Amino acid sequence: HPTASPFASSDTATKTGDTPTLTLTFSEAVVGFASSADVSCPNGNLGTMSTANGGVTWTGTFTPTGNTDDDANTCTVATSYTDSAGNAGTAATSANYDVDTVAPTVSSISLSDTDIITGDTPTLTIVFSSAVSGFASGDDVTCPNGNLATMTTSDDITWTGTFTPSSSTTDTSNTCDVGTGYTDDAGNTGGTGQSANYKVDTEAP
Repeated sequence: HPTASPFASSDTATKTGDTPTLTLTFSEAVVGFASSADVSCPNGNLGTMSTANGGVTWTGTFTPTGNTDDDANTCTVATSYTDSAGNAGTAATSANYDVDTVAPTVSSISLSDTDIITGDTPTLTIVFSSAVSGFASGDDVTCPNGNLATMTTSDDITWTGTFTPSSSTTDTSNTCDVGTGYTDDAGNTGGTGQSANYKVDTEAP
């Protein structure tokens, strides 16, 4: 009987934009093999596999499903293929692969005081949908008419920092905005966020 070696994938931790190559090697040339019918890869789409050596080694591109987070997946090969003599093939399973195509988002962003006067130093709190990487408030957050101190976190999900308003300023229309310079731990790019309006009045009478 022809047998299939374990699948080899060029990437077993797939995120949005990844399209790893899946390689399947048989013990001998096979016939009647069609990846669309004989191979199952959950949480993604495996393109038609092709061979360049007469049916021994087959390769195809795997595209993960969007907005999916599942760390337990394996590709499987059915037994519907044969060798040239007609001997039925055996089943095979790949190593586990992870699919994480869920982009992190800003769940909430708020100031502890939205009517800011001289002496006020409200706390800005940003809560993300999941732990984030590469987030730096100095680069990723803008809060006009004041200075936001470097934000800190204990879990990479909830971040806090102190906002100090600019002096001699009157502006009733301001929002803190989060850019897309951060990612989640898998590398998916994050979404934007915006706080409610806040007022700054540090103009002394």
